[in-house]
Amino acid sequence: MLVIKDPTDIVRLATAEALRRIAGEVLLTDILGTRLTAAGDGLREVLRTALVAQRVAMPSRLIALCREMDVGPDAFDLLGHHLLGALVDYRPGPDALVRVGGALGLARRTLFDPSSLAPDGSPPIRAHVARRNSATARYRTVKPPEHLPSPPGWTCTGCGREWPCAVKQSQLLVEFGGARAALAVYLGSCLLAAARDLPGLQLERARNRFLGWLPRRPF
Repeated sequence: MLVIKDPTDIVRLATAEALRRIAGEVLLTDILGTRLTAAGDGLREVLRTALVAQRVAMPSRLIALCREMDVGPDAFDLLGHHLLGALVDYRPGPDALVRVGGALGLARRTLFDPSSLAPDGSPPIRAHVARRNSATARYRTVKPPEHLPSPPGWTCTGCGREWPCAVKQSQLLVEFGGARAALAVYLGSCLLAAARDLPGLQLERARNRFLGWLPRRPF
């Protein structure tokens, strides 16, 4: 695999790869239809902010598209799954992955948290809204939702438990493909970020939560 260091190149290539994966998902193509280009713009905004500007920000384009297309939480999690999966291939570093996960977590709360309102005052998308061609039901039979970290509380967007939850731990072992050191660095970065967001978090408990579950031998 080529090592690409320029963040602008990573944004371009990872967005293209994410769109290729999305185009192969019946659930997402049913919902997005001809708006894949707009979806690419939204995903590119998330990556550009995280990798080039190196900050976490509300992804306004992605949120607007999801509201317009009535994207439900299952489909949104699948978008996030493909975006992070495409990005991991380019090894952008753990901080970048944390920022992307944080942006997706902000978007998910804005879209689906009952206490959140859009800038125009419109309510969040209801999780129980019916999908065209029963897409949500078909997605549930294909793969589980992506379990992303949601700063500043560091809960899981997929199940609401402390992140990384048991499901995400299994996913991370697969996503990092046996690279235990790289996974430890990533989780260590998450631990530092969580410690900043949660000043009351006890250090020993935080270590066990983020790192204590790692296999002691290569996986």
